[in-house]
Amino acid sequence: MFGIKLWSQFAVFRDPLTVTQNLSFPIPPKTTIGGMLAAILGIDYSEYFADEEFFEFGYSLVLQKPVRKRSFAQNYVADYTKESETKHSSMGNLSNAFTKIDKLTEEKENLERKSELNESEKKKLRTLEKKLEKENSDITKKLQTAEDKLKAKFVKPKPIFREILLSPEYLVFIKGFKYNEKALEYLKKHYSEFQFYMGNSEFAANYQFVDCSETPGELEKLDSFTAHPENIFFESGKKYTNIFAATKAVNNREYREYKNLVFSDSELKLKKQVKGSIVTSTLGDFHCEFV
Repeated sequence: MFGIKLWSQFAVFRDPLTVTQNLSFPIPPKTTIGGMLAAILGIDYSEYFADEEFFEFGYSLVLQKPVRKRSFAQNYVADYTKESETKHSSMGNLSNAFTKIDKLTEEKENLERKSELNESEKKKLRTLEKKLEKENSDITKKLQTAEDKLKAKFVKPKPIFREILLSPEYLVFIKGFKYNEKALEYLKKHYSEFQFYMGNSEFAANYQFVDCSETPGELEKLDSFTAHPENIFFESGKKYTNIFAATKAVNNREYREYKNLVFSDSELKLKKQVKGSIVTSTLGDFHCEFV
């Protein structure tokens, strides 16, 4: 068993059940933690997704500070759409065609200014006249194409609602991990094979190894989330957060074994005891439920 303290300036843990909106879980779900462990160990996603035993570890999470989230709408700039790209391309083709005609015309006029031409120059003049005739014929088509494209309306950008977490900080406990020994070796050295980040590659993350041990038992309170919300003694004025997240990922990024998890900024009081562990760590003692 081991613990990891995770933190960063920003984070996004995208809910895969959202399609038109880019919403974030307030905490990293088990599948994300699995991806982080794989990054530390240098295991490619195609490998651990195909490994049925990889996600068999127990996972628990304790908030180190209240969750802070910001929502905003983002419009994709119209110039990035396929329609806009086609318009700019047709205008570019038209501009290049005019440039080519000007260059051919200049060469032709320079030859015509000579009082006498040799056979090579006469041949070149005839070639230039044929090229100009063809380019002038083609420019009419390109003008029409550009005109048609410019008449078309731009596709209106659609606002996408996004969420971002601010200065998140979590304490995660892992037990029964398949690569436990190797993970301990890397974590203690603060080493990571692949880039370590919080959901998006631009959100660099940091971690601290936390040495810990557990005492299994029946718990009457929790510092972590719980997968048994029916056992919570809900207190007035206290904030509770619910997420519905997968605990396993398989080939083609398909998510499996969803759990309904409830957590709070402070400890959860329970009406009925649940199976869990008292985790003793260098950062304190915590009452945790594992999924």
